[in-house]
Amino acid sequence: MPFRTLRSVLLILGSLLLFSGCLGIPGRSTPLTQDSRERYQESFEIACDRIENTYWDMQSIEQRWEEGRLRWGQAMQDASTVEEARSALHGLLASLQLSHFALIPREASEGLGEGGSAETGAVLRVADGRAVVVRIESDSPAQHSGVLPGEIVVAVDKKQLEPLIERWSATGDRYLPVQGMASAMQGSAGDTRTYTIEDADGDLRDVEITLKTPNGTGKPVSFGHIGPIPLRLEKKIVEGGFLYLRFNMFLGPMQVMPWFQKALEEHVDAPGLILDLRGNPGGLGLMACGIAGWLIDEDGFELGVMQFRDTEMKFVVNPRLDPWKKPVAVLVDEGSASTTEILAQGLKDLGVARIFGRTTAGAALPSMIVSLPCGDLMQYAIAGYHSRSGKRLEGVGVMPDEVIPVDPGKIREEGDPILKAALRWFDGSTGVREETSR
Repeated sequence: MPFRTLRSVLLILGSLLLFSGCLGIPGRSTPLTQDSRERYQESFEIACDRIENTYWDMQSIEQRWEEGRLRWGQAMQDASTVEEARSALHGLLASLQLSHFALIPREASEGLGEGGSAETGAVLRVADGRAVVVRIESDSPAQHSGVLPGEIVVAVDKKQLEPLIERWSATGDRYLPVQGMASAMQGSAGDTRTYTIEDADGDLRDVEITLKTPNGTGKPVSFGHIGPIPLRLEKKIVEGGFLYLRFNMFLGPMQVMPWFQKALEEHVDAPGLILDLRGNPGGLGLMACGIAGWLIDEDGFELGVMQFRDTEMKFVVNPRLDPWKKPVAVLVDEGSASTTEILAQGLKDLGVARIFGRTTAGAALPSMIVSLPCGDLMQYAIAGYHSRSGKRLEGVGVMPDEVIPVDPGKIREEGDPILKAALRWFDGSTGVREETSR
């Protein structure tokens, strides 16, 4: 069967996908037919070929690549079910120990627009091995169910989260617990789950929540194989008159860019800008240059460099005629990935923003997404990236200027400690940004 590329797309993407296996829910056991076996074998060979012919630094991963190819190639030969064949493909990609190498089951890609993107509206992060509610989206099922920031999600449908968090965290991958907990709070529209919640006094209660696809404030966006996904655009004036902007992904440039520009123009008198990129998984890399263009007032600056096998691409910023010149605070956390990291580190290097929150995901590689003969999708990185200052972001992430740990007590007290820290900085700032570094 010929290899099918249903629109390969250059993409910088942390993760917009649901990890159905994160909660350890047993899957079906589907026997491999002769036809499906051939399709998975061909998919495995294509995956190997793509990596060997596009990865920019094979020498650096040579040993684990050879070991992974032998181990998982044998597993593919021995596979008797679809689940085992998928596991072999997943194992091959995971053996590289790099971001943006992933097998995306066709069920996930097909379901994103219809219910796979439904959610509770509660955002979880890890503190002391526990799932802490750090944010409740307005008008969400979680809000209407009485779940509060600072509470702990102990279990999902009686399945304890702590052992799973321990397993995810043991990998050393900051992004994996984020993905796992997101899967616990997401699913198909209309699904009802029971969440065991621990309140500030340590008391437990069961909360039944029906998942809902958020409407968002923009039109749902699609790109290549991804989507449609609700696009959220949030603008408000917070304490002190500061302009607060948040968008949930770097996709939909024809919506995000005009919205961003209009917000700056309409609130030119605001004393400062808060750009909330927490939980933003990335998207189109060049959108980082577009956003930065409204915050930088000199020509010729770059956010960083993308290194391919035989060439490089600089992320050059083209400033607007009348850019924002007042203080900028950028909010990030372990759910901020890819394009988000490129923008945050670039603004930090250029001296035009102060970063608040927690170290980002460390998943900043550009990638392609293609369709495999088995029907699943494969995401694979095709280049490296380093920031303007020469910093390698992969596996490292962006270190905030002011680190705000996940603290349930602080969350209950302040609501949003990271935002509060940014507001305190504004109060003590001179109102004049640092000179842009060269």
